[in-house]
Amino acid sequence: MHSVHVQPNGDIMYMLLWHWLRRITPLGDMAGEFAPPPDKGRIHHDFMRLEDGRTLYLSEYDYVSGDSAEMTARVDATSLRDPETGEVERVWDPTDFWDMRDPAQWGTTNPNRSAWLHMNSLSESPGGGYIVSLRNIDQVISLSSDFQTVRWRLGGPDSDFDFPDPADRFTQQHAASELPNGNVLLFDNQARLPEEEGGGYYSRALELRLDFESGTAVKAWEFSPEPPFYSAVVGSAYRLGNGNTLVNFGSSEDYAAIPIAIIEADAQGREVFRLESIDPPTAELSDRSPRRYRAYPGPESIMGETMLRAPKRR
Repeated sequence: MHSVHVQPNGDIMYMLLWHWLRRITPLGDMAGEFAPPPDKGRIHHDFMRLEDGRTLYLSEYDYVSGDSAEMTARVDATSLRDPETGEVERVWDPTDFWDMRDPAQWGTTNPNRSAWLHMNSLSESPGGGYIVSLRNIDQVISLSSDFQTVRWRLGGPDSDFDFPDPADRFTQQHAASELPNGNVLLFDNQARLPEEEGGGYYSRALELRLDFESGTAVKAWEFSPEPPFYSAVVGSAYRLGNGNTLVNFGSSEDYAAIPIAIIEADAQGREVFRLESIDPPTAELSDRSPRRYRAYPGPESIMGETMLRAPKRR
């Protein structure tokens, strides 16, 4: 299971990668299910319910270039489903904007040449439109609300922003969003440690300030625990209402020794809460570590309940 969203009426919508969207009541009763038509692509990684009741989701399909099948790859697009008619429309396709046959459009850190962009998050922009994370090319993009324009590209090929400090670059990111102040918050999976600190990779929550006049992106805030933690895949970072950030280090390389962690960090980069878990090895996880795709800020109420007293923090 990947994305999960609580609806205004308290229902819970969740997604099983490549298969379906399902809606259940707070008591667990089935309230609806949607499986995309085969010709519309497989549902992939993220979705959102729009105010008008339609569902916008990421979809993956098999692309064949030319009659001679000179190039094939898995391509991510965005699709929109109308619950009244059941119709599904592919509303944004990157092949209409960029040439997949151009090696430069594949970035420099993507080892998987069978999957092009690998979109892994979708969120609304406070000013309208949508923010999409393209993991395989180390890029975050802003789409207009009518899906006709790529308003800007951050990182990766043809970025509209330079990074004056190379340490502010991100790679293989997840859960990108635009904050009310216009900054971009994301989970940077593969940040590089300085050579004087041993080199290698670590993961962090990263907030970038975009300057549209100078065309630059600079770090406004970051968080990584001490010692540094490396979550090679998955992970998330969400800004809370109190100004803190909920950071999910959702995978580790050694599940028998290193716990995966959810950490709440304040504006000064200090930990104020931590939840750790180590899952025992099973037949299904014998060849890889356990993974927690995302950790979300919790809703204040699902069925109208109220909190009598704040939980104690240890």
